[in-house]
Amino acid sequence: MRGLLSGLLITSVVAGCGRDRSRQEGLPPGTEWKQDPNGAMVQMNKQGELPPPPPGMAGGAGANPHAGGMGGNPHAGMGGDPHAGLGIDPTNPSDPHAGLDMTGGGASSVPPIPGPDPNRAIDPTRYVKGVIKIHEKARARAKTGLPVFIVVKRVDATGAATGMPLAVDKLTWANGDLPFELTEQQAMVAGTELTGEVMVSARVDQDGDASTKDPGDVMGQVRVKLPAENVSIVLDTIL
Repeated sequence: MRGLLSGLLITSVVAGCGRDRSRQEGLPPGTEWKQDPNGAMVQMNKQGELPPPPPGMAGGAGANPHAGGMGGNPHAGMGGDPHAGLGIDPTNPSDPHAGLDMTGGGASSVPPIPGPDPNRAIDPTRYVKGVIKIHEKARARAKTGLPVFIVVKRVDATGAATGMPLAVDKLTWANGDLPFELTEQQAMVAGTELTGEVMVSARVDQDGDASTKDPGDVMGQVRVKLPAENVSIVLDTIL
């Protein structure tokens, strides 16, 4: 009798545990689910009825979350084209630059500086001319055939060269005194007037690049008031 009671008790406990596990793990039985008006499967309440829809979801749990304001279309109000207003060509969406102005109109665009008008009138009274000489200490640096760049700039209140060059010229060193003359014909920008106080500098350039100053270049400069002649520039500074 005791063995029979023990067996019945164990069977009852095992059966109970099985039922509890099936209720806690997985979904409720299919008999507790029902399809709502929107076609979504919703679990019924204890009375066997569909639960009321949450606030703001009048269509029930299966309702469209975009309903009531977006008309079911997530792009509503955008004209149907997600690229509208971005300058992208809808006919060629694979090209990110299509429809964009790539002509360089942005902040990084630098307009070219107009060159001098070759037909403009040159005032013959505006000039600077003289000779370039080499100092003995720099003679070995100024080799025959090297380019010599001459630059004319305005001077500020302290007497230092400032601003854009008014005129430039390129000569070739010939191992001796080198004559030079600059007029408005060598002006960098059309309309530049070669007048006033200026700094005239000359440089024997080792690499032939006017935009760089390298170790070994030799230069000299002199301040004059234009027009000026018999100007002597001594190359006495080794960079």
